[in-house]
Amino acid sequence: MRLDYMRRFERLFEAEGGGSGGGSGAGAGAGGGGLAGAAAAAAGGAGAGGGGTGGAGEGGWKPPEGLPAEYVGTSADETLSKLFAGFNEVNTRFTGLREKLSKMPAALEKPEAYAFHPADNLKPFFGDLAQDPMFKQAQISAHKYGMSQEQFSGFLADTFGPMAEQGFLPKPFNPAEELKSFATATGLDQRGVASTLAETETFAKGLTQQLKVPEAMKADVEATLMGLTDTAVGNVILQALSTRMNDAGIRVAGAGGGEGALTADDLKKLDADPRIDPRNRDHSDPAKRFDEALRKRYDEAYNRLFPSR
Repeated sequence: MRLDYMRRFERLFEAEGGGSGGGSGAGAGAGGGGLAGAAAAAAGGAGAGGGGTGGAGEGGWKPPEGLPAEYVGTSADETLSKLFAGFNEVNTRFTGLREKLSKMPAALEKPEAYAFHPADNLKPFFGDLAQDPMFKQAQISAHKYGMSQEQFSGFLADTFGPMAEQGFLPKPFNPAEELKSFATATGLDQRGVASTLAETETFAKGLTQQLKVPEAMKADVEATLMGLTDTAVGNVILQALSTRMNDAGIRVAGAGGGEGALTADDLKKLDADPRIDPRNRDHSDPAKRFDEALRKRYDEAYNRLFPSR
């Protein structure tokens, strides 16, 4: 095969004026034409008598114009050898490049195809990713910049893993976990948790209505207070505030409840209060005499907070 390529290049070199010479001189006869004649011409073999009419006696073999110097030899044969050596080198490099390109990471077909399965140390911080707008944006960005699935997963794991270990990541909101935590902290059963949380929500709504705050910040204050009702800790804070204010004689009217609506804590205290007992109408201590209005509020609160009792 190499000989065929050399024969093709031979015509190119002959066209450039070098050597195969068809003259009648002794050089042409001895060389027999072709590359042999070109080589003889390059070496100065212009014929025994120096009188060939078409040989290489008038300048010898020369390479085609534009051929880089590193590929030029003293003869056509040497030049072709250098060219083929160069070709083989380039071909080897391109073969390696093609293999490397074929193994390079490629983007997935669409953003939705990117997935992330957090390790155990990250699971508490990642909720339902299908409903997470931040994760959807991460998928779009990964597709835009041509990330592979492996790169995408590795990037998220290496970014959020250290942050989780250092305590920089907040856990996603989990209502079931919050309810469990609140029940454990307060010692209430499911029914008690439901009624107490209803009370704290009523208290928070009433407090936002009664607090005097700058009008420009009113919406933010309301959002902050109502945000406390979403977590176990927040509800414990509201419950404690409500109890403390009740103890101080400060009543907060909340949405959905009348002014001075009693809480579950109020009922616990009133269970043993002589003022709700009709038998104490004529108690010797006026402060312990039956209070009909208080008893009415007491009964209404029980019906509201514990309707099944």
